[in-house]
Amino acid sequence: MEDCYKKIQATDPVQKGLHCPATFDDIMCWPETKAGTTAEQNCPDYVNNFNTRAKASRRCMEDGEWYIHPETNGTYTDFLQCAHTDAPRDDPLIDHLPNIGRLYMIGYSISLVGLLIAVFLMLWFRRLHCQRNAIHINLFVSFVLRSVICLIKDIFHTPEGSTTVINNTATLTTLGSNWSCKLFFSVFNYIIVANYVWIFIEGLYLHNLIFITTFKKSKRFYVYILFGWCSPLLCVVPWVIVRRYLEDTLCWSTHSLDKKYVWIIRGPIVITIAINFLFFLNIIRVLFTKLTAVHMSDPHRYRKLARSTLVLIPLFGVYYMISVVMPECMDPGVELIWLYVESGVNSFQGLIVAVLFCFGNGEVQHEIRKKWNRRWALRRLSTLSTRSTRTLSLGSAVFVRDKPNPSAMFSDVTINVNVDDKQCRLELDDVKSGDRVTNNNIIDDSRKEGVRSEEESDTLL
Repeated sequence: MEDCYKKIQATDPVQKGLHCPATFDDIMCWPETKAGTTAEQNCPDYVNNFNTRAKASRRCMEDGEWYIHPETNGTYTDFLQCAHTDAPRDDPLIDHLPNIGRLYMIGYSISLVGLLIAVFLMLWFRRLHCQRNAIHINLFVSFVLRSVICLIKDIFHTPEGSTTVINNTATLTTLGSNWSCKLFFSVFNYIIVANYVWIFIEGLYLHNLIFITTFKKSKRFYVYILFGWCSPLLCVVPWVIVRRYLEDTLCWSTHSLDKKYVWIIRGPIVITIAINFLFFLNIIRVLFTKLTAVHMSDPHRYRKLARSTLVLIPLFGVYYMISVVMPECMDPGVELIWLYVESGVNSFQGLIVAVLFCFGNGEVQHEIRKKWNRRWALRRLSTLSTRSTRTLSLGSAVFVRDKPNPSAMFSDVTINVNVDDKQCRLELDDVKSGDRVTNNNIIDDSRKEGVRSEEESDTLL
């Protein structure tokens, strides 16, 4: 809008003949038009679902005034051809956008569920509380926030503004100075940058554990936390200032054609991706050297190297290097394939990370099995205790009713209780030696050992 007004002010008025004045209709900028003629322009590409090959028109009346629509009592621009559903599509990718959108939504929804479960498990089991897993948890949280903000953006985020209905088939929403929309996209960019930063921190942490022999985790842990959540502000805040004073257009969700300001956000992301890629290559080099030094058959060695590589790829976000070098203009077929791959990888990456670092983690699996076995043992013990109590009650009732001699009473009771004790011993094999067993619970004496030291559980992969 501001560009249009600047253009109008910079253009000298036509001296000869009657003309309609240059104007801005809230969507397009229209030049001065000779009276009795119709001005035409290609439909704008920044309006969703507009056919850019069609024409928008605006009628200049014989008296030098723009045509006034009788229903709205305001000037009128004809966008009917722009919104025509039967108009030929100028981009073959449009037909695939609904499928790509569904893939995007499904991926982020599944990832969100998996990540929430992973965070719960990491926090629930106290034996998993260590610095390495704390960094994993922060990475999971960054992916949770990314999934939530992307789902909100595509499902619930509807910008406010004035709405115009065209031919009962199309709806135009004109965005004004909408501060809530701009705030949303500022938060959106912060979360995206924070997610990339935490991927970088995972790579940096693993790299330091491998290559720095005197690495002191306890002293640097809080530095990681502060860097992961505060450093994105160093690029998001300048971006907000630049957009506010130099490019305050629409909802801050798009950029100008030269895209010079987008690099305030994209630049740090590319830098973290590049450094992580170097970490990845260095660690793969060390793995290959170690495996070569060990005398083993080549197939086994390469299988182990491939397995380690597959684990490190999502950890370091290596595939993002492809997105950095991909050209903006490419063959439509290649672009279509890339859109599917990019949407799938971005949306399912959170789930992949949760599987590798939580659900596929041997320590987590061990804690889940131990918790399950303990619950099962408690349930069986409760059932057997109920049976024993019932048997004792039956023996007492027989004693009161029939008044047998004491030796007979104790004989009956002993036989019944011994049978149940035998069953108890057979069905509680899963209870570990050293556990103190009562009728209501099992108290694990292993708690006296304390939580394992972080060095024991601090395996790398």
